[in-house]
Amino acid sequence: MERIAFSDEEKIGMIGEHGTVFYESEAIARYREYEETRSRSDAWKVSGDGAKFRGDGEAAPEPQADAYIGGVAWQDGKIVYCYSVGGTSGVCRKPTDPKAREEHIFSSADREILSVHTMGQLIAVTVRSDDVTAQVGVLDAKTSELSTYTEGDARDANAVFDTARPSCLLFDSAGAGRMADGSFSGKYAPAVICRLDRETLALEEVKRDAKHSCIKPQTDASGALYYIVRPEKEHRGGLFLDIVLFPFRILKALFGFLQAFTVIFGKTSLITDTGSGDNPPRGRKQDPRKLFVEGRLIDVAKEEKRNKKRKDRAYGFIPASWKLVKKGQTEEVIARGVCDYCIGKEGIYYTDGRHIYKFSAGKEEKLTDTKCCLSVSVEKHEEDF
Repeated sequence: MERIAFSDEEKIGMIGEHGTVFYESEAIARYREYEETRSRSDAWKVSGDGAKFRGDGEAAPEPQADAYIGGVAWQDGKIVYCYSVGGTSGVCRKPTDPKAREEHIFSSADREILSVHTMGQLIAVTVRSDDVTAQVGVLDAKTSELSTYTEGDARDANAVFDTARPSCLLFDSAGAGRMADGSFSGKYAPAVICRLDRETLALEEVKRDAKHSCIKPQTDASGALYYIVRPEKEHRGGLFLDIVLFPFRILKALFGFLQAFTVIFGKTSLITDTGSGDNPPRGRKQDPRKLFVEGRLIDVAKEEKRNKKRKDRAYGFIPASWKLVKKGQTEEVIARGVCDYCIGKEGIYYTDGRHIYKFSAGKEEKLTDTKCCLSVSVEKHEEDF
């Protein structure tokens, strides 16, 4: 049986021959321990007779820092993962032996690592250094040296090594939308799939769709291309709902015109930025009922309610319109409601956020349930490249 690693909020999971086991991120645990120690050391400032005399009173407890595992991969029988917690980010390597200590590879307070994919001792990564753009690069696991290969006003993400052409990186790229004053509009152009040769720096476009975003490319051993395709805008309700909502859409369009007018000529906005939208700033507290997935803000409760109406299988919170596709002579839809996947020798593994499935010989099998899984990876060996 192939071993599968996956992210589940701030834990790392593994599916193996003995079932599903979970590991704690030591990097996140150390940060939590540091925060608790600092909080205890500062407790004297807001407690005791001295604090009462000064009128400081009891301070409200500080909220716990958000933490999550951004992506997982395999390297030398160990699980490589990237994490973010308290404004810091990094990459570590976790042994599957629970008694062994994990290895630190890279960390930064200025750049956030969003995804990982391995080939030998190299790790393809997505790097974000601001709230709008991202770049793809390669991290050397031995030297901790990070090299980025793209730049510009775009969100380049989900870098993987091309199985058929190991010197190349596959990734998706979406241009950032800008207002007349140069500020970010909160939207991106439809994502396209690109291939970058790391040796020559030649860049080519592999797949484009005017009405859909094509994200998370991968290739199998034969060189066939896989990716997730999703619509730029979810269409709900059909013609009747369109007629009912027509007046409201007119008002929305009018407000949009007034908003653009005030930004251009008044250098201000009619609304206050609260951090919502398709690309909320890093570190900004979000509505817990919504989740930011691959440049898209998803209302978890609403999507799960919609997906429960589908009777063919259990679905998570990823819209059913997100389709995992294999591109050959034609495009074959393998599964719907997919946010991440990996290609193994025994099948294709994918997640809808709440479950992990295996697809093999035309049949789908549920492997495990999760709380919030956004990344899966099958163990690979040197001969797989």
